[in-house]
Amino acid sequence: MVAKIEWPRGELFPKIDFVVTKSRLPADKVVKVYNGRGDVEKLIKEGKNTLRWNKTSSQRFEAYHARLKMGVLVYNLLHMIRQFYFYGEEVKRSIDWLIKRLIKVGARISYHARRW
Repeated sequence: MVAKIEWPRGELFPKIDFVVTKSRLPADKVVKVYNGRGDVEKLIKEGKNTLRWNKTSSQRFEAYHARLKMGVLVYNLLHMIRQFYFYGEEVKRSIDWLIKRLIKVGARISYHARRW
């Protein structure tokens, strides 16, 4: 068992986390591995919710495999755009925000005589 205690600046109480593992790694490496795992799980969740990785229209393995590969390719491209477009900003934008702001095509509404 590894206990991780952090005292955030300006907080009254410390933040205490416990990791129970069978690993024989030193405590600092165990915490680093589990922190990295949480970051990866957030990215997978973002891909599933935004790009619908887990939704397929076919029951065949090949079709599912091809759709998942295309989803990963799209996610990587959007991640690269996010990384370079917002370089230096403090706020890390979500992929969903990026799709809504930069990728979706806007329309122009015009008024002509009797109709919009």
